[in-house]
Amino acid sequence: MSSSEDFFKGLLFGTAVGLTAGILLAPKAGSETRADIKKFAQESVDSAEDYYKKARRQLNKKIKDIKETGKNIDIEGYKKLVAKIVDEIKGDGVVTADVAKQIGTKLNEDWNDIKSSVL
Repeated sequence: MSSSEDFFKGLLFGTAVGLTAGILLAPKAGSETRADIKKFAQESVDSAEDYYKKARRQLNKKIKDIKETGKNIDIEGYKKLVAKIVDEIKGDGVVTADVAKQIGTKLNEDWNDIKSSVL
């Protein structure tokens, strides 16, 4: 299993626990409740993937801008960019601080995937 899959599964699990409890305690028929849970789970996975991809695009653009100025980026510079992206995502208010932190963790793990293109 890839780290991306683990990341999104963990993100989904963390967000789903609270909502699932609320759905299960709501006064609905079992079939309606199961449909609600399934719909929420799929929407959560899609949202998490979208937020991560958006953050990755932002990060790649910033790296490209740095490279165009003739500068190189190392792991510390990369981590600073990731922190900046995470702060921007949190500031947008579309994800919780916990989700933004998880996205930041995943972006930091991506360093090995992209370092050959930035050095």
